[in-house]
Amino acid sequence: MQTARRVRWGVLSLANIAVKAVIPAIQASRNGELTAVASRQLTRAERFAAESAGVRAFGSYEALLDDPDVEAVYIPLPNGLHAEWTLAAAQRGKHVLCEKPLGVGADEVRRMIAGCREAGVLLMEAFMYRFHPQTRYALEQLAAGAIGPVRLVRSSFAFDIAGRPDDIRLRASLAGGSLMDVGCYPLNFSRAVFGGPPAEIAARVHVPAGSEVERTVAAVLEFGGGRLGVIDCSFELPAHQSIEVEGERGRLMLARPFTPARTEAVVRIERGDETLERRFAAVDQYQLEVEHFADCIREGRAPALPLEDALEQAAAIEAVYRAGGYEVPW
Repeated sequence: MQTARRVRWGVLSLANIAVKAVIPAIQASRNGELTAVASRQLTRAERFAAESAGVRAFGSYEALLDDPDVEAVYIPLPNGLHAEWTLAAAQRGKHVLCEKPLGVGADEVRRMIAGCREAGVLLMEAFMYRFHPQTRYALEQLAAGAIGPVRLVRSSFAFDIAGRPDDIRLRASLAGGSLMDVGCYPLNFSRAVFGGPPAEIAARVHVPAGSEVERTVAAVLEFGGGRLGVIDCSFELPAHQSIEVEGERGRLMLARPFTPARTEAVVRIERGDETLERRFAAVDQYQLEVEHFADCIREGRAPALPLEDALEQAAAIEAVYRAGGYEVPW
């Protein structure tokens, strides 16, 4: 039966996110299998494949894409390479799960969407946190009015990159920057809560002397009717992440919304003197993501994160940068 066949995955590059998170997720998934990996250093790919039974190694991304056994690819490449290799994969008939942000700007995302639709392949932006049960539950509760009409979403994500001066996230040629890397999460969540793009934005962007890209961004997003999103992100602060949602009758909080703890995740709702906590056992949100995408491939249905959402996200990132007077260096 066709729906029972595992989706055969290829991974373009052995980036940390691939090796530590997504490849293990594919290997553990109920409906996928790792078929091939590619690295521009063939020996690295060969070493990895030698420790993974049945996995082929390639010394170029093109060679992996030409492998007829590969049905879908995961792209963890730097931001500035997403469009090039998504389109190359689509031209060879491969479905694409691409790391966020999907592309560098709305125009690039439009080209990616058009190319994949023309080729008849699926494309999804890899916002893994959207597949975690705590995120789904939080959004369901907010939509159901658990804290009344939402008036304010505060969200933050940061870590200190000072000890890694050669990190690709700091390279302008690869479309780095804190908003592109971690700030996109708070922005994505705010948009998910309010169901659309911000109408107006006020922002500040900090570029340290000598840096190729911004390293801190803070913004206030106006979604109409006095509904606000307040987001901040940074490569210059101690690691932290949080979400607080204020409604007319209460508040909802997620302590670790984007990379939940390995023990459990907690969604806390406060309404007057009443406090409710919903606890979720630890799950692999990357595994849930790749299983969902593989199901969509086998069942011929659109992914839960639509391409229109990815396009709106790209436009919102550009709008935050414009509001902060930041001229993107790519």
